[in-house]
Amino acid sequence: MSQKINRIGVFILLFCIRSVVTQGQIIADSLSAILSQKDLPVENRVMTMGMLARAKSLTEIEKALKIGQQALQLSNTLPDPQYKTFIYSTLVQLYQQHRELPEAREALDSAMWYAAKTTNRQIKGIAWYRKAFLESIQEKSKESVSSSLEALKYLEGTGAYDYESFVYYNIAGIYGEWEDLPAERKYAELCVLTAEKSGNFDNLAYGQHAMATYYDYRYRQNRGNSALLDSALFYNRNVISIYFAQQHRLIASNIMAEAALNIAHLYQEYFPASYKDSVIHYLDIALKIGQETRQITVIGSCYAVMSDYEIAAGNYQKAEALIATGLSVLLSDSARYTRTMSAFMKGLSNVSEKKGDYVAALKYYKEYYKTSREVSDAEKLAISKRLKAQYQSETNEAAMKTLKQTAALNKKLNYLYIFLVIVAGIALLLFFGSYHFRLKATRHQQQLLAKEKEDAELHVRLKEEEAMRLIAEQQLLQERQDRLQRDLLAGSLQVEQKDELLQAVQKKIGENKSGTDVLKQINQIIDQNKRIDQTLTTYKADFDNIHPEFFEKLKEKSGNTLSRLDLKHCSYISIGLTNKEIAQRLGIAPKSILMARYRIKLKLGLGKDVDLDEYIGTL
Repeated sequence: MSQKINRIGVFILLFCIRSVVTQGQIIADSLSAILSQKDLPVENRVMTMGMLARAKSLTEIEKALKIGQQALQLSNTLPDPQYKTFIYSTLVQLYQQHRELPEAREALDSAMWYAAKTTNRQIKGIAWYRKAFLESIQEKSKESVSSSLEALKYLEGTGAYDYESFVYYNIAGIYGEWEDLPAERKYAELCVLTAEKSGNFDNLAYGQHAMATYYDYRYRQNRGNSALLDSALFYNRNVISIYFAQQHRLIASNIMAEAALNIAHLYQEYFPASYKDSVIHYLDIALKIGQETRQITVIGSCYAVMSDYEIAAGNYQKAEALIATGLSVLLSDSARYTRTMSAFMKGLSNVSEKKGDYVAALKYYKEYYKTSREVSDAEKLAISKRLKAQYQSETNEAAMKTLKQTAALNKKLNYLYIFLVIVAGIALLLFFGSYHFRLKATRHQQQLLAKEKEDAELHVRLKEEEAMRLIAEQQLLQERQDRLQRDLLAGSLQVEQKDELLQAVQKKIGENKSGTDVLKQINQIIDQNKRIDQTLTTYKADFDNIHPEFFEKLKEKSGNTLSRLDLKHCSYISIGLTNKEIAQRLGIAPKSILMARYRIKLKLGLGKDVDLDEYIGTL
């Protein structure tokens, strides 16, 4: 299932690669165009020159070194050590590719020295990656893994997925050499994952190559599982597909030559002779890319495989020429490729023997024996170092496991102590909270009691004030009643005096009957006043039941616009007299009562729907 998912992911990846819209420039040209900008800040110029030197390292190493040294001089003008760290790290790779290992080690020392002074985690990680890379070239596998892990510590979380992917590739390769396949697969998959995140085509190719190498090792241990062989071929082909799809966007295209050579080896070793055309096809690709990128071992291996086919076909002369060509390529390089040289000497010895040139065959065999002894000694030393490194690694892992267990135990104890402190704190808070609550409840109860006491006192005061108010009102009413009685008594006295006066006048008129008409009119006026006086007693009885405030409320409501006749009319309504009775009392026609009621409602501001009798009843 995991293999299937990886295949689907790669198909999607390749589709995306073909869909990318480029600017039509190779990487080196793009970087050169940036450097041509006159207003480019010095910091950006230094970093761009470093990337340009790396881009030209495989095809124009001399020019790349020159650019790197110029960038180093320019970085000396900057106070921030991160720029010197980056350029020295780049020079490590350039010197290594130029076969100048002493200069590469010197550049690495400078890179690590400046890396210790910068706070840029990504730059620190790049310096440690270059250290791991150089240690891997020098076959210091244990140190390389340690440096790689240190590089990851700084790179993780910075978004530098392209460098992270290269670091994972390096670790996966070392674990493959150590035949620790589970660890190799783990780091190969991490290489693929970070490569996809970076979007860098070099990283994508290296990730596919790491997976191909893993399945190659797996198949060599389990020849019966052909799916492992298919997977090895599949991932190697993915590397070649990336090369042909995005050749102009690749820097480290040397990995493509290795992938093509691996496919040729797999076809030659595990497939029938009929697959010769496929072998030759991928050998041509490997030879082409190997020559472009100066990969001496790849070129030599290509000639060696071609010679094997010529030997099998009986073309010994052509086979010898191919081996001699491959050998000349090896000798043209300053490095010593002992293992490959041993294989070439053995091939020349076999070809010479088949040709019947036994003197040459013996000569080449002696050379083969000598180089094979060197290879054997180197392998024994490598095995010893590997076993030592594995033992040290296992020891470190055991120690690390113990430390982790101790740390986990200490962590648990710390959590326990923290938990106990928290529990104690919570208990203390609950205690103080309970105490505070009880204290607050007690105070609240006291406040309630005090408030109840105040309310009781206030209630008593209100009752006393109400009683005093009632007494005052009663006194006021009594005073009003007394005043009204005095006023009524005074009125009665005035009426009695007026009656006495009228009676005296009427008596005199009776005695003097000479002026009949005038006396008759005077007599009628007196009779009319008597009738009015006779109704006074009735009025007094009527108004005795009316509250003294009745007229004050009417005056206030009407704005003091009601006449005395209106007030009388309202008073008769209040004691329940009908319109007819009121007309008789007031001495007016019953029809006039309706007009009088209408005027009163207007003066009181009452609406049409309001009944005057009900309203006066509310007063």
